[in-house]
Amino acid sequence: MLQTTLPVAEQATRPLPSRATRVSRTPVSAPASAPSQTGTRIDASHLQRYCFTSHDEVLEDLTSVLSAVRTVDRSVVRHHTKGWARDLLISALVSDLKLWRSPEVTRALADTLGFLTADRWSFAFTYRKPRKGDPRQGHLVQPPEQSRVFMPFSNGLDSFAIAKELRAASASLELVLVNVRAKDKATKWNNLGRKKTFDFHTVEVAAYAPEPHRAELTFRSRPFLYDLLAGYGAAIAQPARVVIPENGQGSLGGSLVPLGAEAPHRSCHPGFTSRLANLIRLLTKTEVRFDHPALFLTKGQVLGSLANRDTAVAHWLATHRSCSYDARHSSSGKKVMHCGVCGNCVLRRVSLQSAGVPDSTVYRAKDLSATTFEKSFAAGEPHNVKANRDLALNSIRSMQRLADLAIQPRSMRVAAEVAALARGLNEPFKNVREKMDAFLSQHRKEWEPFVESCGRKSWVAEFAGN
Repeated sequence: MLQTTLPVAEQATRPLPSRATRVSRTPVSAPASAPSQTGTRIDASHLQRYCFTSHDEVLEDLTSVLSAVRTVDRSVVRHHTKGWARDLLISALVSDLKLWRSPEVTRALADTLGFLTADRWSFAFTYRKPRKGDPRQGHLVQPPEQSRVFMPFSNGLDSFAIAKELRAASASLELVLVNVRAKDKATKWNNLGRKKTFDFHTVEVAAYAPEPHRAELTFRSRPFLYDLLAGYGAAIAQPARVVIPENGQGSLGGSLVPLGAEAPHRSCHPGFTSRLANLIRLLTKTEVRFDHPALFLTKGQVLGSLANRDTAVAHWLATHRSCSYDARHSSSGKKVMHCGVCGNCVLRRVSLQSAGVPDSTVYRAKDLSATTFEKSFAAGEPHNVKANRDLALNSIRSMQRLADLAIQPRSMRVAAEVAALARGLNEPFKNVREKMDAFLSQHRKEWEPFVESCGRKSWVAEFAGN
């Protein structure tokens, strides 16, 4: 997504048993570490059980490392007056010290996380005794020749749309949707599939972590958890590949038009997934391919294809949320709504309009044609209107700045981004440049009519012109 919003903090309930991490409270100038226990726990046992029969110590080690990364990233607050980057020391318990302490693995970890978060990462691994496996585990993967795709599945519109597209393209494809859920324990294995929470059955990973009193809001390491687990699943269930479902604005916007003094946002960037593939290769000795089918498509194009494939538009709009603003601050009474002004909400509104899809989403900031931002709220001005206004201004300006790149053919930022994409995708620069130009042009074609439809005297037009 275009980085104009705060990430939604996972809801915490009761801590799971954990042997993974602890974080010491240290200033940004000193390393932060996670030497033992804090209740942070990532339970990927369903992924293990889905994919193979024997207990896997590498996956156990991996969840320990992921827990440590998540804890430290959320616990060490950035002080922007001192610069964006932090020095972060990750300490985790692992059973295979030789593997995790190898220079190749530690370099790959630091490179992958550094590209994703723009921090400086270092690692200290301590031995743990291997855990005995469960001999009753069953083998659930189809025969080796079965074609399968692993996909990190958020239940957002993009992941739903691409899942629908993959299923329509091949009825025989085994689609493995890895869903990381903020909960204290995973659903019982025998109950999976009985209650269909999503439109597709998913392989659930339970992730619980108590939030620190002052959590770091940027939380840039979040995709490292989702995508690495999907990639690891593909590695142990070959032949398989990973599909990243994010659209072009979400994949490239945060890197092309970073917000203020923030580092470029690269949560779905091929530069990140290519580094992730290298890390998985070092951990598993298996090559895993990451595909980005919607990388150079706008969300409007993705939703247009979805509407042609699935005409129950009101249903999938009601069941697939886009808003990235904390639900506590984007509700009216007890009814949870879309805030209507964060980067994800603005992109949703633009995309549905461009795709010609009736938007039945309930937005807190409903009236885009209002002459002032404060008048856009259906239920009256909220108490946090200033924060909402800042959020809206960043959202609108980011969309406008991305559209402006379409008429700046000599932009050094675009050229640098194309070069990075060419390396990540292993494609010729010329081919990537053509795709980038087409994507930026399409984004502008969708954005300009949207602003015009709001009216020249609207707050949207005013913010776009700032």
